[in-house]
Amino acid sequence: MENRTPQPDPGTGRRWNPPEPLRALARAAAMTAAMTAAGYAVYRWAATGLPMEPLPGSPWPYLGAWAVLTFLVSLLLQWATSGIDYDGRWSLVAVPVFAGIRLSLAHRPDPALLYAYGLAALAAAAAGTALWRLRRRGAARG
Repeated sequence: MENRTPQPDPGTGRRWNPPEPLRALARAAAMTAAMTAAGYAVYRWAATGLPMEPLPGSPWPYLGAWAVLTFLVSLLLQWATSGIDYDGRWSLVAVPVFAGIRLSLAHRPDPALLYAYGLAALAAAAAGTALWRLRRRGAARG
């Protein structure tokens, strides 16, 4: 005798999908965690002396600064590319952030400078993105 269990109807099972703002925050947090982990791995690799000589001091002020900037840049990137099907969007964040982490761990500038220059560049990018989106919306209407 066969064991027949009733199969649920695929149309009745409701699957919860988080709202888009929550998904955007989760993607930005995942990118931030990945870049912070990569930055810490670079710091640990520098302890071997190849190819970057380690400098004394804790890496966490620099990794913290880059984590804040990565999170904000990831949110800006998602806002800028919403409605556009673009496959390589995360490389626009990962490559410059990883390069910045490497440079700041190699030269150890004042973390306040990282915040100041990073937030200034982020404000300029946000203003440029806002103007571009307004122009794009105007072109779509008329």
